[in-house]
Amino acid sequence: MKILVGASYGPSLFNFRQDFMKEMVRKGHEVICVSVEPKEMMEPEIQKLGASYESLGGSRTGVSLTENIAMFFRYLKIIKRMKPDSCFLFMAKPIIFGGCAAHFCGVKHIYAFITGLETVFYTKGVKDYILRNLLCVFYRYILSFTEKCIFMSRDDYKYMRKKHLLKSGKEVFVNGSGVNMEYFKKYTIPERLCVCMTSRLVNGKGVKEYCEAASLLKKKHQEAEFLLVGGLDEHKDAILEEELLSYLEDGAVTYCGRADDVRPYLEQCCIFVLPSYHEGNGRSIVEAMAAGRAIVTTDATGCRDTVIEGYNGFHVPVGDSAALADKIELLLERKELREKMGEHSYLLCQEKFEVSKINKILLEAMNLV
Repeated sequence: MKILVGASYGPSLFNFRQDFMKEMVRKGHEVICVSVEPKEMMEPEIQKLGASYESLGGSRTGVSLTENIAMFFRYLKIIKRMKPDSCFLFMAKPIIFGGCAAHFCGVKHIYAFITGLETVFYTKGVKDYILRNLLCVFYRYILSFTEKCIFMSRDDYKYMRKKHLLKSGKEVFVNGSGVNMEYFKKYTIPERLCVCMTSRLVNGKGVKEYCEAASLLKKKHQEAEFLLVGGLDEHKDAILEEELLSYLEDGAVTYCGRADDVRPYLEQCCIFVLPSYHEGNGRSIVEAMAAGRAIVTTDATGCRDTVIEGYNGFHVPVGDSAALADKIELLLERKELREKMGEHSYLLCQEKFEVSKINKILLEAMNLV
């Protein structure tokens, strides 16, 4: 079978989906990956997985009508030429434009993977209200002919059902993208007090709250180190460079920049923090769980599912820097607690988030087992 895999952000194909694609290739299927990034940037990595790559061109963050119409026609051109038997599409633009193009070309098997609803579903304002309703129209149409719709978050599924965007019986649930626990290994917890956050630098990830919590804690725990790992982003909610510099001004947080491999930072830390406003299923949290780290995150969609309160970490309210600081401080001051929670994180990751378990569910949904 020829399977087209469409993603908004090309590097996510080999950063987060490589085990899934390797498994499809291993089963004898031809896999074609599609995203906006240039062929010369993506092809070498994709070919290592046994797949091929086609570049859409354009921008993943473009919001103009012209850009979005052009993306539909670019998908249409690729699908007409490649003639896939099945399309597996991640995130809004591939689902909407890739899904429409696949349906237009007569592709029989179309699968939508909702890794997390877009920011506009959780923000206020006239522009966001209009865009949210427009997305609902598109989703309702596309999901009417998809074979299955895969969700990381039951909250996202409930929202879509409430808005009548999806018929019952098409839903499939997975615990995130899965994490390869041979690649993300368990590390010994260091003696030094080190807290880490790895994330794209967008406001919705809670970067500001993390920096504020670090500033509060540094006054009492000068020996503690607070790492922030992640690059500036093109997202409309992205933190600007001058904003980032203002957060780092007091020196409480050490900014480590973008990292293709976060494992060295997970090894350094004893506590992992992600104060996100909303996630599909917090990938960076799951990676930290595989490393055996205690977690502090928010009681938000996609975050709460990774932490059992008091077992492998703590939940705090969204946007509450003081509450975040309190829970981090509790772990900083109690070595035995962070060690116990770190062990529990590892066990929970094995049980719920190990990549082969996730891939089995996906392959069964696509009738590829």
